Amino acid sequence: MLKISSKPDSLILDFFAGSGTTLHATMELNKDGGNRQCILVTNNENNICEEVTYERNKRVIQGYTNAKGVPVEGLKNNNLRYYKSEFVSRDTSLKNKRELTYLATELLCIKEDCYTAFPSKEKWFKAFTSKTAQFIVIYDEVRIEDSFEIIEALHAQKINDNPVKVYVFSHGQYPFTEDFEEVLPLITLCALPDAIYKAYQNVLPKKKREVVPVLEEDAIGEEENLFNQDAH
Repeated sequence: MLKISSKPDSLILDFFAGSGTTLHATMELNKDGGNRQCILVTNNENNICEEVTYERNKRVIQGYTNAKGVPVEGLKNNNLRYYKSEFVSRDTSLKNKRELTYLATELLCIKEDCYTAFPSKEKWFKAFTSKTAQFIVIYDEVRIEDSFEIIEALHAQKINDNPVKVYVFSHGQYPFTEDFEEVLPLITLCALPDAIYKAYQNVLPKKKREVVPVLEEDAIGEEENLFNQDAH
């Protein structure tokens, strides 16, 4: 089915991961030189993702010995990432905004197709690179100027003309363009978490308005007041 319906650069999504057969099949198809990607989603019931899905496909990549004792060569031109999701309150408090920005980092890795972490022990940013792209997430907007050296280092690793993507925490939509003036020719800017909230606006259910019940006595009293006002 995948062979018929997919292209060499397809992104394949399976919301019922099971033992990971879809991912295994995707990696097999990539033997044709393709760059297909596969995302598996599971509720991890009975630890199936940790103990079965992940372990199975890790061995598929690394190589393993089958039940007959025959070595099976690994599909080494593939890689595997395992992420856990968490709930973040949709209330847009400053604390929740910062938490969402931090927790969204792995989603940005998937979006940008960048997974190799830029070496650093600092906690105010994370940066990632690949053969075709580089990006940085700045969690503390006060440290923008400190990011210039990292941005320049990421830019030096580039093998194409794509700019370095810079995601920066902001209270609103403004990504501090003027503060990045020194490195602006090297980058494209995006304010977080505003971009994430916008992406979810179309999929999240609307908040229900709180309905305050009115007692019958209060309603009668309001009608009498209105009547008296009209009479005057």
